[in-house]
Amino acid sequence: MPKALHHARRWIACSGLVLCAAAVAPAHADDIDSLKGQFTFNWFTEPGSTKCAAVGDELLAQFKSDAFKCDLTVITNTASGEPARVCTKGSEAEYMVFATEKSCESERSAQESNSE
Repeated sequence: MPKALHHARRWIACSGLVLCAAAVAPAHADDIDSLKGQFTFNWFTEPGSTKCAAVGDELLAQFKSDAFKCDLTVITNTASGEPARVCTKGSEAEYMVFATEKSCESERSAQESNSE
């Protein structure tokens, strides 16, 4: 086998392993940082008595704590159909996180309408 072909095959095999490893890597704190500046509400509370709030440093720190588990996979089965991510604190709280305040408010309003 020519030396150049051998090196090309080795490079392709190694790069494939790196891509596969990256695809199954768990979410890290850096990924959770992407939630900062997005909008959220705890949908375990009464939708009519809560408001959408920007994810700031304090809430982001809570999301990063061991008390919370954040699934950064985008879901679309929300009441409004708006895409969201979810951060859960056991059975106490579940924050739906939206890219925009408008999307967050749309979901909160849809849930309020459904609870009447």
